[in-house]
Amino acid sequence: MNSIWIVIAIALWFFLGYKIYGKFIEKQLRINDRNKTPAMTRRDNIDYSPSKKPILFGHHFESIAGAGPIIGPILAVSYFGWLPVVLWIGIGSVLIGAMHDYTSLIVSVRNKGESVSKIAKKSLSSRAGTLFAVMILITLILIITVFSVSTAESIVYQPGLIISLVTITITALVFGYGVEKLKWDYRISTAIAMIIVFISVWAGIAYPVDLSFIGQILLRNIIITIIMIYAGVASIVPVWLLLRPRDYLSTVQTFMILFLGIASIIIVHPKVNAPAYISNAPFPLWPILFITVACGAVSGFHGLVASGTTSKQLSKESHAKSVGYGSMLGEATVAILVTIVAIAGLKWGAGIGTFQTELGKGWIALFSSGFGNIVSSVGIPLITFGVASLLGSLVVNQIILTSVDTSTRLGRFIVSESLVPKLRKNKIFVTLLVLIPSWFLAVTNSYEAIWKLFGTSNQLIAAITMITVASYFISKKTSVKFIVIPAIFVLITTMSALVYLAFRTGGYLANGNYILVSFSLGMFVLGLMVAIEGFKQIYRKR
Repeated sequence: MNSIWIVIAIALWFFLGYKIYGKFIEKQLRINDRNKTPAMTRRDNIDYSPSKKPILFGHHFESIAGAGPIIGPILAVSYFGWLPVVLWIGIGSVLIGAMHDYTSLIVSVRNKGESVSKIAKKSLSSRAGTLFAVMILITLILIITVFSVSTAESIVYQPGLIISLVTITITALVFGYGVEKLKWDYRISTAIAMIIVFISVWAGIAYPVDLSFIGQILLRNIIITIIMIYAGVASIVPVWLLLRPRDYLSTVQTFMILFLGIASIIIVHPKVNAPAYISNAPFPLWPILFITVACGAVSGFHGLVASGTTSKQLSKESHAKSVGYGSMLGEATVAILVTIVAIAGLKWGAGIGTFQTELGKGWIALFSSGFGNIVSSVGIPLITFGVASLLGSLVVNQIILTSVDTSTRLGRFIVSESLVPKLRKNKIFVTLLVLIPSWFLAVTNSYEAIWKLFGTSNQLIAAITMITVASYFISKKTSVKFIVIPAIFVLITTMSALVYLAFRTGGYLANGNYILVSFSLGMFVLGLMVAIEGFKQIYRKR
């Protein structure tokens, strides 16, 4: 099959989904710009700071688009083939994922920019909200840990990334200060910033920073430490100074490179090498496909970003559709591109340079190789396989790194808003409470024991978020069937996955992994308790 047909079909589907279903949700939520947003009413220019729509879109997109839409589709293709993956990304993102992100953003905006766990305390119960907050905090610590490790290992593997990653951070500081304080035109500033950033990419390729003399393990831990120090600083300083402009510039850079990839697919239109469906898959299609693809279709982490940092920067309610709904479709586009790169940029089967061989090197190496194969085939001057591969790796690292700093800020919000409100003013101490365990898990590799549960915990957070959102909106006499039905599907799917992975033949219990069994049962009970309370509230309010 020619991969270009997948691109055309998905592009048309996303366009219709945004125009038709996005408009339907907008009407259900009664979006009105006469409603003042928290960014305007509670403005403190630190966490609450109104933003221009394109810049806020950039922040939100780059924050939500972590490793999930890259790892998930690659693993799902290896399990089930490409057709179930493409179908679920397309259907799930339009009908569930983007709706989840949009509604969680608006419910936070209507509640003073509060995090979804605090809203759960009010809409469900205090106990449900507290349990939800604990689960969210554990998930955020895992995200900070794993994404820091992934970025550090990628830099060790490709030292050419160092110059460009440092350059975009410094450029973001100047851009943020100039646009916010000196009133620079953000469009002209963006163009200049991109020139600087892409010059730094060339410099990184031409003059890679050689730190091999330090030793891989020590270098990896040093980079992890630097990343977490950066994340801590970015989570405390005013959002307009570093977090928002860096995310925005990273998004512009990411979109330019992704456009290069999509254009290359259209020009080269490589044939799909992978099977459409693998009948002897190692796992059942349901429920494992849905928790494996995860962020490419629906993600609880998105609701945390929407109700954490984004809701505090939204200038007008009318901006929420493009920022919330549109960003999710942007992430789904990344997931589709990753899928095409995996199934058409690499050959299927045994041998050098195949999907299976590259997967053995890691998901970043697989994406970079497949991206490099497709883009370098166009014949663009200077865009060799090595350059194209580095660009693919740069996209991955930008996406991952920007999720680390946002997750750190979200962790601070969860602790100070939902768990220990007395610490609200002690931002440095709260940030250390989040980063210290993340750093310890990272440098000791202790996270590997429980990271397998990220897919299920992330989906469970999405289900509970939708239940919370439905409980709030039904109290405002809004029809919530379009929220409740997806919430039930995601909840049942996730709970089934937790039980299956724990007790299947060759599962956690059979392998004697009692830590994962305990965490799985704990999440099952937690999800069940919060869901029961949530549906009771929805029924009572109805």
